[in-house]
Amino acid sequence: MALILHLLLTNRQIGIKNEEIVNYLSERGFKSHRKEVGQLVHNLNDFFTFFIGYPLIHGKPKKGYVIENEYYEDGELKLLVDAILFNKDASAKEKEALLEKLLSFSSVYQKERLSMMPLLETKQPFSLILNLTTILHAIDEHKNITFHYIDYAISNSHPIEITAKNGNGKSKEDYNVSPYRIYLDNNHYYLIGYFSKRKTNLSMYRIDRMRYVRRIGGIYVDIQDQYDLEGFITKRFHMFASGQEVALTFRFKGVLLREIVSRFGNTIHVNKLKEDWYQASVDHVLMNDGLKMWFLMQGANVYVNEPVALKEEIEQDLKKALSLYQK
Repeated sequence: MALILHLLLTNRQIGIKNEEIVNYLSERGFKSHRKEVGQLVHNLNDFFTFFIGYPLIHGKPKKGYVIENEYYEDGELKLLVDAILFNKDASAKEKEALLEKLLSFSSVYQKERLSMMPLLETKQPFSLILNLTTILHAIDEHKNITFHYIDYAISNSHPIEITAKNGNGKSKEDYNVSPYRIYLDNNHYYLIGYFSKRKTNLSMYRIDRMRYVRRIGGIYVDIQDQYDLEGFITKRFHMFASGQEVALTFRFKGVLLREIVSRFGNTIHVNKLKEDWYQASVDHVLMNDGLKMWFLMQGANVYVNEPVALKEEIEQDLKKALSLYQK
């Protein structure tokens, strides 16, 4: 069936007749006949109907078998392809293999419409796919995992990988963890789990920094019910989601308008000031380090009025930064 599907996909809009399929199979050492081809196409359509809800292959008078519809809509495929292409941790080889699978049901015309950027030759000292697969199986089976976790040092003016030695296994390099959840943030995957050296809190590890990941025996420590896992994720990954609620007032230049709306939403109240400056106010904003850092990153394009405590913290941080340049 795979050979027939490949032939149909290659000639999806032209069409392929029974006799041509029989000859195609014969050239590759497979004996067949018209009736058998018809049954194989019927089986393929049963397969597609089960998975996507409709038959993909249609018989047309004079044209033979055709595939009229793409398996993915162009927008769907573009979203999936870009998720692979722009992943920061997968190697070029892994991306190429994933794209080949993803595009296997797409026509030449659809692939041309995507206008994909070329793959850069990148190598990784680990396999992201293998790490994810191993961890997901361990989570599903309530098994522990062990791995080495990397750190960095400077050698000959360049950063190099070194193995962290704060593990809890037979060797100080071995980290034995009971895994609970994989989370994606800023295009990096993180593992959340239990590490025996931190009994009073959950632990988190970037999966692209894990080496030699494998499942191991031992007692799986499941203490998830003792923690608010969603709250842990929110605090660690979304800095705006923790802290005291305040009424925020600030001025900003018009160049930041889109960024302001993106950050605070379209319910923010904005008034035009002189020249290209605006005054903004928004209620129920969570005051924390994340909010302060965001304002600091905007430089001279923004000025916080209230709360006064946030304004003073930003002022102190700017003075410290300026003192470094004035030495």
